[in-house]
Amino acid sequence: MRPVIVFPEGSQGMGKPFAQRYQLKRFGRGGFVKLALRTGAPIVPVAIVGAEETVPLLGKLPAGFLGLDYVPVTLPPLPARWTLRFGEPIGMGDLPPEAAEDLSQVQRLTERTRESIQGMLHALLKERRSVFSG
Repeated sequence: MRPVIVFPEGSQGMGKPFAQRYQLKRFGRGGFVKLALRTGAPIVPVAIVGAEETVPLLGKLPAGFLGLDYVPVTLPPLPARWTLRFGEPIGMGDLPPEAAEDLSQVQRLTERTRESIQGMLHALLKERRSVFSG
């Protein structure tokens, strides 16, 4: 088994205004949870602080002609110290692979993952002294 990295906010996470940084958006339809249930792999929540100051979103240009929702308008990357925190793995327990078809189980695990990451983000932001020095 190999690790898979998933950003469950998807493009919504990249498209947040600067004022909404570190406020997690909805995690879509739980595809990452369905994958974990089907494979029996644990979900390891990870919080990253610093990334949302590195490239603040200034605006969005429509880009349907490119097959994209938008092209982000940003500044050149700014220097910011990133801090990563790995949370406790969320195991699938005794849930069978068929649980991936149970919407209530998927939503429960999706929200549990989201709450874990949001909690770690709040803790990291509280501990941080400066955007630039960590």
